[in-house]
Amino acid sequence: MARRAVGRLTAGGRTVLGLTLGVPGLVDTTGTVPLAATLNWRDAPVAAELRAALREPGFPVAVENVANLAVLAEQRHGDRAGTANLVHLTGGVGIGAGVLVDGRLLRGGRGFAGQVGHLPLDPAGPACRCGRRGCLEALVGLPAVVRRLLPDVESDGAVTDFAPEIERIQALARAEDRSTLAGLADLGRHLGHGAAVLADLLNPEAVLVGGHFAALAPWLLPAARTELTRRTLAPDAGGCRLEASTLGAEATALGGATASLAAVEAGRLPAPTAPADRRPGPGGRTPVGPRDRPDIRSGGHPSTHPRGSDPTNLLTGGRGWCKPQTAAP
Repeated sequence: MARRAVGRLTAGGRTVLGLTLGVPGLVDTTGTVPLAATLNWRDAPVAAELRAALREPGFPVAVENVANLAVLAEQRHGDRAGTANLVHLTGGVGIGAGVLVDGRLLRGGRGFAGQVGHLPLDPAGPACRCGRRGCLEALVGLPAVVRRLLPDVESDGAVTDFAPEIERIQALARAEDRSTLAGLADLGRHLGHGAAVLADLLNPEAVLVGGHFAALAPWLLPAARTELTRRTLAPDAGGCRLEASTLGAEATALGGATASLAAVEAGRLPAPTAPADRRPGPGGRTPVGPRDRPDIRSGGHPSTHPRGSDPTNLLTGGRGWCKPQTAAP
C-alpha cells in the first residue's frame, strides 16, 4: 500500500516529503511496535519494514501512536489550536491519550506514555482483555459501549463494523429512549472519572475526546463534565474543559501530516527523485506544467490546508474509530 501511494504521487511529478503510519498501540522511539493488541502485533519492526519495502526512500518514514498524532492535529488545526497543555483521548476498540505539556508531546522514557485504556477505575467492574477488571477500556471502549446499549448486538455473531451500531445508538438517543439515555449517562460518568485522573495528574487546559466519544458527545459529556468536576482535587477541575474533538476520523492522518511538516518547516527537505518522464531534457530544463503546482495529500482539514495551497506532499496512514483507515492518495 505504501509503495502504491508513493508511486501515484511520484508518477504525477510530485515529491514526497514524508510518510507517517499511525498505530493504535505501543510505539517505541525506533518505530518498533512492541504491542498493538487490536492488530495482533507484537515486537513488529514496522518502521524498518516500511523503509525496506520502499527501498530506503529519501524522505522520512515515521511510525507513531494514533493518539499522539491526534493531539498534534488538535494543537495545530482543531478548535483548541495553540493550546500548550492539551490531551486528546481516542475513542475506539482501544483507548489512548495523546498529551501535550507546555507545547511538547509527552512521550516518556521509551515512547509509551499515554496508555490510559488500562487505567483501573473499578475493581469490581467488567473483565478487560488485559486480564484485569474495571479498566477504562472495559468500561467505555467501543465494544463495551455497544454491548451496554445494544444487548442484542452479538446475537448474530461478533461485531466487526461498529459504525451502524453507533448510528443505532444515536437514533435511540435522539428518540429519547429512556434505557439508552440512562446508559449513556452512566458511561459518561466513567468517562468523566478517567478524565479526572488525567486532570489531576497533568492539569491540562482541555481534554478533547474523539472517535465514538465525539459521536455520542451530546449524551455522554453532560454527565462526564459533572463527574470530572466532582472528582478532581483542584477547584473547577483545575480549569480543565472536557470537549468533543471536531476533527473527526481525519485527526490521525492530519496529525501525521503535521508531524512531517515540522521537519519541512525546520528546513529538512528530502532530495527529490524525478520519474523518468520528468528528468531534465536537453539543456538541463525540466518541463513545467499544471502538475507542478503544490499540493497536499494528507487527508487533512480542508479549511486549514486547501488543496493547492501548501507546497507539500505528505503520506499518512491512520486508524478510524470503527475500522482501520488509511489516508494516502
